[in-house]
Amino acid sequence: MRRISPVVAAAFAALVVLSLPRGPARAAEGWTAWPATGANGPVSSFSDTDAWALSGDRDFAHWDGRDWHTFPAPEGASKIEAMTAVGPSDVWAVGRRGAPPAGKNFVTRIQHWDGVSWSIIPSPDIRGRYAALWGVAAFAPDDAWAVGCDGHAALVEHWDGESWSRVTVPVPGAGIHSLLNAISGRSSRDIWAIGTYENPTPTPNSLFALHYDGVAWRAVPMDQVADHTDGLYASPWSVVAVGANDAWMVGYTIGTGQRGGTLTEHWDGERWRIVPSPFDDPSSTPTSSGSLFKVTARAPNDVWAGGSTYTVDDDHPTGRNGALLLHWDGVRWTQDTTAPTTGDRNGISGISTTLGGHVIWATNRGDPELLRHS
Repeated sequence: MRRISPVVAAAFAALVVLSLPRGPARAAEGWTAWPATGANGPVSSFSDTDAWALSGDRDFAHWDGRDWHTFPAPEGASKIEAMTAVGPSDVWAVGRRGAPPAGKNFVTRIQHWDGVSWSIIPSPDIRGRYAALWGVAAFAPDDAWAVGCDGHAALVEHWDGESWSRVTVPVPGAGIHSLLNAISGRSSRDIWAIGTYENPTPTPNSLFALHYDGVAWRAVPMDQVADHTDGLYASPWSVVAVGANDAWMVGYTIGTGQRGGTLTEHWDGERWRIVPSPFDDPSSTPTSSGSLFKVTARAPNDVWAGGSTYTVDDDHPTGRNGALLLHWDGVRWTQDTTAPTTGDRNGISGISTTLGGHVIWATNRGDPELLRHS
């Protein structure tokens, strides 16, 4: 879901390029800290030598296989929620920007990298309360998809090489609030989008998936959490397509009067089903809870999910946030604790690699800001 390689020297000279520190601080094994100041938020790998992340609030950071460099965002740039790349001169970033009247009103925004600079690309004027684009996937210069919410209903947009247009999709619970949080695909004929729609009370939000086969989108049921009787509901945040019969969704659950936990669901070619994961049962860890925000995969037996833990105990009476990294080895999810983070305010906000690749990049809200696994 995203990518890029070194750009021509002339293109670099034309931009304000800041070289970020080189060389990782090695841990004994597993994850290492990379001293790239400012890299944060969504991250997207196109190859082991080509990746993008945010830099600061709205600029961009690019990995060329040796160093991270920053590139300025265009005037009027928006908050970026997701990125994806087709090639060295074809990268998309989607998100939202505040819109009048002030408050919780937003307008969707799409930006593009052409190999030289980032620019804002015209797209449908979607604005409203909580309007946003939350995910993007691209497969060719004339084939990209973005998903989110128009302020009330799930939103899907498509790029045909000339313009972005809205696409009608079959969302469950028509007429009530719905949104799509993420999108991923192996090809233009095998794409997954995941989200939630509100059920009438007392039943809370419901998970749903949409699948595109190259011709049409169809709704696909997902496992729902618990029986909803205790107010438990799910929030899906990321999806990765690994194979025709292999896709993962990660997120978290929240319950009324209780802490939530991690949530992982797997597509096996027949159905989506919940798979046990660390921190998915709050009662088993009374002082800690976990949430997942991003997922990526190098192979069917090498899938990584990132998020955060929250711990309240005698040592942390006001609470501590830790970086949470889970690994799927083809059999089970286990927690990886090798990330060299420090402090009490950590959490993985982005994670990305490529199928068959070696390098995984993860951005962290705390210290260090950037982690690498290879």
